[in-house]
Amino acid sequence: MCATLGFLGLTGVTRGIAANDSLPPEAYEALDAIVTGKVQGSPEISGLQMVVIRDGKPVFTHATGLARVDTGENIPLTLDHKMRIASISKLVATIGLMKLVEKGEVALDADVSDYLGFTLRNPNFPNDKITLRMVLSHSSSIRDASYYWLKVGEKFQDFFRPGGAHYEDGAHFASGEGQQPGEFFTYSNLNFGIMAGVIEMVSGKRFDRYMREEVLLPLGLGASYNVCDVTTVNPDGMATLFRKRDDDGNWHPDGDWQPQLDSKRFSCTYGMEPVGRGEQPGPVLEGYVPGENPTAFSPQGGLRASAKDLTKIARLLLGGGEVDGVRLLRPESVKAMATPFWRYDAGTENANTTGEDANPDGPSKGLMQAYGLSTHIVHLPEWNLEEDRTLTGHLGDAYGLMGQFWIDFENGDALIALITGTADDPAPGSGVTPMYRAEDEVLRWWLHWFPASSKN
Repeated sequence: MCATLGFLGLTGVTRGIAANDSLPPEAYEALDAIVTGKVQGSPEISGLQMVVIRDGKPVFTHATGLARVDTGENIPLTLDHKMRIASISKLVATIGLMKLVEKGEVALDADVSDYLGFTLRNPNFPNDKITLRMVLSHSSSIRDASYYWLKVGEKFQDFFRPGGAHYEDGAHFASGEGQQPGEFFTYSNLNFGIMAGVIEMVSGKRFDRYMREEVLLPLGLGASYNVCDVTTVNPDGMATLFRKRDDDGNWHPDGDWQPQLDSKRFSCTYGMEPVGRGEQPGPVLEGYVPGENPTAFSPQGGLRASAKDLTKIARLLLGGGEVDGVRLLRPESVKAMATPFWRYDAGTENANTTGEDANPDGPSKGLMQAYGLSTHIVHLPEWNLEEDRTLTGHLGDAYGLMGQFWIDFENGDALIALITGTADDPAPGSGVTPMYRAEDEVLRWWLHWFPASSKN
């Protein structure tokens, strides 16, 4: 089964048009209805990249909608356009960390303080060490508080040092019964600043450079955690994220698409003066000391990549750490990433299952059911779906981007779907699953039209 999608017409937001079509017309009609907001309760989408993998091979690709607006002209989105993929970045970053694990330079169950250059302890549980396995599985007792990133020149250690400029009276630490390290799951982006700090301190390299040299370039990918690596080489290849929402948070579904990120100017790192599309930024963090501020390149969400790039990552994991003759990881490392370290236990209430929603009874309650090493793991019946399948991967949500990266290891299948923005409030939990509604519709479209390979 294979389909390649191109474009016809450039009025408004363009639609993908099928060629070499082997899916029935109603499949494309259903997908077009999702994109154009014709599904009751699901908002219009500004752009969608999608790749479906079966038996380890891409069999369906789709790109539709708006990449950006240039002097009044709508530039159509293609599979090659890169965008900020939000929290899917966490999974990719962990591939880089696992290379250090394989070299014996890092141990997942050692005290993370051994690598950071300072002692990291939750002051409410001072005798409990925090490990990388806990950090990667969001069970470390670290919390985001009001922010989890720092600008150039600020010190990462100040998040955790009493009296530090970013300590926030200890708000970055959990407290209370059952909240100690290793016991309770709460999704926290700051965990991945810690992970990036370990990478920097152990490798001696700045996080973005380490990931480029050790993971992305060996796979032949032009993706980067430094947006300027992309915009200076291929300025037209960076897609903008959109919403139909004003600066006060009010939605205008019938209005114009409003750029949210990566439109005309780009900051290479937090706090740097932005440069225009295609402009050279000059030195970036010249004289930077590894470990000083590992949040600078957004390890938790700042990777700029395309669905095509993520297809290579999916095939790498499906191949046990090898793809197209390049071995990046050992099979046991991939297995470790995909093995749940934490599972939700309704009896002990050992988690906030809503993801980034701090309200444990929020509309996305039940989103998180199990988590490995930067992998979100869901058995589909837990999400009110009938398919007896387990998906492993990650979601992404920021600046309008809603991304899904799912692997079905048992069947050798995968879905990569990147939505660049919605015209109205995406409403988590308003579909069948706890996901945002547009994501929910895309996932269920995939499950319907591409059942598990083993069932064919």
